Amino acid sequence: MEACVERAIELGLSQIGFACHNPLPCDLGSDVRMREVELDYYVRRVLDLQFQYRGRIEVLLGLEMDYVEGLEDYLSKQATTYPWDYRIGSVHYLDPECRLCAWSPHLPFDAEEQYCRYYTLLQKLAQSGLCDIVSHLDVPKRSGLQPGPRAEEALARTLETIARVPLCLEINTSGYRHPELRQPEPYPSFSIIKRALELEIPLVVNSDAHAPEQVGLKFSELETRLRQMGCRQLTQFTAQRKRVFYDF
Repeated sequence: MEACVERAIELGLSQIGFACHNPLPCDLGSDVRMREVELDYYVRRVLDLQFQYRGRIEVLLGLEMDYVEGLEDYLSKQATTYPWDYRIGSVHYLDPECRLCAWSPHLPFDAEEQYCRYYTLLQKLAQSGLCDIVSHLDVPKRSGLQPGPRAEEALARTLETIARVPLCLEINTSGYRHPELRQPEPYPSFSIIKRALELEIPLVVNSDAHAPEQVGLKFSELETRLRQMGCRQLTQFTAQRKRVFYDF
């Protein structure tokens, strides 16, 4: 974790946020997330880093809240028990048992159903009050499968829901390092970002780094592209989930 902070300082970033994947009951999806017994330790580690790097860079305590339908009470307790600076909401699974990955190319239904189920869950996440930011909006494209007309309608409803709540939308640069994408691009695609701008949805840039060298991935290139699209203002969070706009 220190290496990630040092990399952020090297890049001249003013803040870095940690947002590990939240635990789920019965060790669901435990291959990619903390276990319940690790959550207290994670929070203490980030709070220690805040103190260790005070005056050099702002370190934020975040959580990636994986929405699973039927676990709302469980997730709500996680959301309210700790002093989070921000909470990212995500959908990784299309079933309560966490067996159907949202971007798997091998699901027991077609791509249209895959996208529609995903966006339906995102809408429920957005209305749940569990998060401040909606993450990797079009992550099913990692499957290599393309959405159809029904999925496009579901996407439109999802953006409208995010705008109405209102929540922030993450621009996630990890897509630039995912080889399964047809072309390197962020989540969501620039065409969806354009629609979000039209709906005046606040945008948050995030590298979704899983290693120190991925911190701040493609930030400069992304800012250039956003300026070309007419975007002049982005959003960040500070202590205790305070949303702040900044010009870039």
